[in-house]
Amino acid sequence: MMSTSFRLAAALALGAGSAAVHALDLANPRERLDAYIRATGDTSGRESVTYGRATVYAHVPGAKPRALFNLEVVGVSRYEPIEDGYLRLHREIGYYTDLETGAVLERWRNPYLERDVEVIPIQNDPVNRRFTVGSSTFKVLESGDDVVFYREVPLRYPNALDRATYGRFSSGDFYEAMEMFNTFVKRRDLEGERTSVPATGSWSRVGPWLPWMEMGQYDGYLIYHSQSVKPQDGVEGLPARLRERIAREQPKFLRAPERFTQPDETSWTWFRKVIDARRAAGEAGTPAAPATR
Repeated sequence: MMSTSFRLAAALALGAGSAAVHALDLANPRERLDAYIRATGDTSGRESVTYGRATVYAHVPGAKPRALFNLEVVGVSRYEPIEDGYLRLHREIGYYTDLETGAVLERWRNPYLERDVEVIPIQNDPVNRRFTVGSSTFKVLESGDDVVFYREVPLRYPNALDRATYGRFSSGDFYEAMEMFNTFVKRRDLEGERTSVPATGSWSRVGPWLPWMEMGQYDGYLIYHSQSVKPQDGVEGLPARLRERIAREQPKFLRAPERFTQPDETSWTWFRKVIDARRAAGEAGTPAAPATR
């Protein structure tokens, strides 16, 4: 007859073997991609929500960076499985807010120009991506139960707002920026069966003046520092005042796009549409000479 101690040892060995078989292998490209999507979204095809808050700083040569305003962003994604990965169907909306009160800014006193400017919110629809095995650019850092996925995205391409046509709204003929994303998750969550796991994140960007700031080629640039969460109850987990504002003004931004389309929208292409529509209607919006320093 098998002794109790022998049966216990055998059970422990079998359990250890089972755990090893099902352990997450982030060195495997497919498992790494699936883990990333579970952290940033949901591999089942259900929608997931991200809420981020940022402070936006200005850096002008010869001066210490100064905080200008805050930013609240909501993104809603749906990941569609494809043969070699996922299509991300995503749109996002963002509001610039007062540093002290948190109120959404309709107009903002530009301290460099010493006058008020109109604030144009972020309305990027869509911001779609293709994430496939072997071609995704994110990397992984691990320590015990802590897993960090990170992406670094250097950008340089023709500016949607060229200097000749858009004057004071254009920072130059090329858009040049750097964006950096971090997603923090627990290995124990990734080793479970859930298609979407709790995660937090951060986003940083170094880039040109926002078009609505009307800074033109004025020397300097913006620095964004953002923290984000992934509400497990979706849009219901958003701050109520923000969710209610979006539902009232732009309800489509509480849902992901229905289908994958290109090209993507950016704050710059959206701003161009706003200005072009005003010009076509004969409204104010023709740029004056660029601001310089």
